[in-house]
Amino acid sequence: MIDLSYDFINTLQSEVLRQFGVDNIQPNQCKLLAQAILNHTGKLVSETTLKRVFGFAVTQHSFSRYTLNTLAQYCRYKDWEDFQAHYYKKAFRPRQQADLSRWSEIKKKANAVSQYTTLTLKNRSGIPFEHTAPRQYCLSHIERFLESNYAATVFIAPAGWGKSLALVHAAEHYWFGKNALCPQDICWFINAHAAGSLLLKGFSLSSWLDNQLNIGNGDNFREYFTAHPDEKSGRLILIIDGFDELAMGADKLKLLYNKLEDFVYSNDLHPWIKVILSIRSSTWSEVFQQSQQSPAFRRFWFLGAEMDEETNINIPMLTEQEVKSVLYNFDFEPETVRLFTDSFLQKLRHPYYLQLFSQLNNTPGQTFVDENLSLFEIISRFIQNRLFSSPNNAFKVSIIERLLQLLDLGRTGLYADKSALLKQHPELFPAYRELLADNILVEENLSQEIMFNVKVRFAHNFLLEYFTAMHYVQTHGGQVSNALLDNVLNDFPQSPFRMYVFKWLLRYAITHQQETGIQGVFTLPLSALEKAHLLEYLVLHYQQEGNPQFSKVFPAGYFRKNPISSFISDDFVHFKKRKLLHALLSLAESTEDRLKIRSNLYIMALMQLDAEQCEIELSNIRKICQADDAIRDMRVTPYEAFYFIYEYLKFGIINEAAKEKIYHFALCWSFPQQKNISVADEAVFRAISFIFLLLGDHQHLIDFSQRLFNEHPSFLFNRTDPFRLMMLCWKAQAHLALNDVAAAKRINLHVDKVLKHYSSDFFNGRHLETLQKIISAEIWFRENECNKAIRAAESAMETAQKLDFKIFSLLNFGVLNRIYHHLQMDKQQKEAMHKVEIIRGSTTFTQALPNLMQL
Repeated sequence: MIDLSYDFINTLQSEVLRQFGVDNIQPNQCKLLAQAILNHTGKLVSETTLKRVFGFAVTQHSFSRYTLNTLAQYCRYKDWEDFQAHYYKKAFRPRQQADLSRWSEIKKKANAVSQYTTLTLKNRSGIPFEHTAPRQYCLSHIERFLESNYAATVFIAPAGWGKSLALVHAAEHYWFGKNALCPQDICWFINAHAAGSLLLKGFSLSSWLDNQLNIGNGDNFREYFTAHPDEKSGRLILIIDGFDELAMGADKLKLLYNKLEDFVYSNDLHPWIKVILSIRSSTWSEVFQQSQQSPAFRRFWFLGAEMDEETNINIPMLTEQEVKSVLYNFDFEPETVRLFTDSFLQKLRHPYYLQLFSQLNNTPGQTFVDENLSLFEIISRFIQNRLFSSPNNAFKVSIIERLLQLLDLGRTGLYADKSALLKQHPELFPAYRELLADNILVEENLSQEIMFNVKVRFAHNFLLEYFTAMHYVQTHGGQVSNALLDNVLNDFPQSPFRMYVFKWLLRYAITHQQETGIQGVFTLPLSALEKAHLLEYLVLHYQQEGNPQFSKVFPAGYFRKNPISSFISDDFVHFKKRKLLHALLSLAESTEDRLKIRSNLYIMALMQLDAEQCEIELSNIRKICQADDAIRDMRVTPYEAFYFIYEYLKFGIINEAAKEKIYHFALCWSFPQQKNISVADEAVFRAISFIFLLLGDHQHLIDFSQRLFNEHPSFLFNRTDPFRLMMLCWKAQAHLALNDVAAAKRINLHVDKVLKHYSSDFFNGRHLETLQKIISAEIWFRENECNKAIRAAESAMETAQKLDFKIFSLLNFGVLNRIYHHLQMDKQQKEAMHKVEIIRGSTTFTQALPNLMQL
């Protein structure tokens, strides 16, 4: 009889490969092997069966005698029994030899089947197994379980959570690795399908274990080793992976669970026998959850500290370090990984999303996909794999449409009642369970003793955003028309949710080559922030597709009517935006657009203390200023103000004529209140404020900024304008220099409140956050709150270094140096000074260090 042990499957694999003439086999070679077997034996073993034999496909039952006989005959044996008999004699010496006790024999059987199971799971991994990372929580969970008196434990999570690979890593860590911690234990690692194929035929786990003794009828495995403890070298661990209701069927699964439960509870007197399962959250709620009410369940089953009773998950997502470990294994440079935003890393902590992201960048010659673009590609692939490629996709789409109706496309909240979702639609139950299993939907059980209350939501908000966008596309005949865009605009207020819905619509229009729809998105009365994010996505998408000449999407004159400068803010002062800004230059049609882009590139280079790049941008800015009469007639042009800063930091030179011109301008300029600030005006105002700060003329800086707010009171109402917040930060810095701590603290608290309240509006604008923390550190130091000061200053330094804001690093060092000196933290002071020396060696702005560190 072919049983669970598969004692010689690994040996058979090796013999088949040797006969075939290869050391390793790939899935695409199974067809050739099938033909070779047919030629040699005259019998057909299908390509699919061979993939199961070598672990490339799921094995839902024991291999047939026909398959094993044919493979044995291919290896020049009479049949499978002859093959086993031959290798049994080689593998096992006479029983009287002490080193091959019954425990050792069973361990050999267990190792054979476990090696086959782990090989299968490794081959089925979406990421090459050698690139995956052990999950410390799972290892610790099993360690606590092994040391406890519990008889069973379980990993519960949705599909794609990495449960099976976590078990493989754990099995190698504790039992099968080179430096295994518990090498004397017997570990029987099997797939639930293999167990079910026997148990559903009437076997029980206890009788199956009894059969492994192979010493005659009537012997009891557990009682034998309890009576002969000297023959027992460790524990017996039974790992069953994949209690999957979808593949097995609910009725069979419940029968299997009952048999498993009988086995677990019968081990009360045998604590050295332990069971480990992996199971999907949806299956747990259907089959296991009812048993949790019994005291016996809690006494025998270890669920772990992370068990969430509402979502039925007891494995946390990957840690940030585990995510980075996988990315490093895929040859991502540490510098690249360090630049990922926190929000993007949070999404990659989901194992399946990390898998998709890794696959996006694992194609030979594939460059790194921008994280903003990657997120949409990950979600798109996830939905394609889990929803549209499913046999029940029509039913699944019906459920999702019903959920969108109940949520009113998110306007009434994120949760709907399960009873309302599935009421009077029993035909939807199987598809609903698949949506739960695939982590598209999530149930949260909020039931109480007297009230049944189960809520359903999308597993992630971006799934709601995606399906909302596709709902509008479907209801408008698959066209991103002006009517569709107007509906979205009218249905949702300005919010990150609305912006992401528009992003999905923009992506749909791009991929379906609907140029009218693309143009329509940018003619909507959206906020500057929304347009900036949408235009960035558009540029990134075309660049990724290898088609940077995307200007043909927009007709001539389009960006004269819809100027780019209206939504390029300080949010674009980020070195990762440099490529984007250069791409936008090809779209810029007006002087203001070109000046805005070049000014941002200059500021970016200045913040990085890249003198050579500043020279390049100054040359371009000079040409723009000279070619425009209005700019050339300004009392101080952007070029003159920017060049003054460059000369001062490069050579320590103060051009007295330029200085007098700048001071005269600052004292005398005046515009009607209704006049909007132009791009050139803003560039000059920004530069003059920084000049006053560099020259240490703090009172002039305060007066200048106050006049600016008086002349243009609209600033007071535009709370999230980055230019306004930057001016407030410089003003607070000046108050500190004049020892007016109270005024500086009042301004700083306001900026901090705005940045926190509108955090989603500053996705890339980390320079404002960094400058605000530097000011906070100085204020807390002066108030003798040294612990708070250190935390703020060190956090600001970390961000400044991560984003290469060298100017802020130098400003922050002045604060840190005083704090470290005051607290006599000599080691930290030396380390900070070392970082400053690195900056000194990386810039030709020779006067930057002495001038900036004294501010």
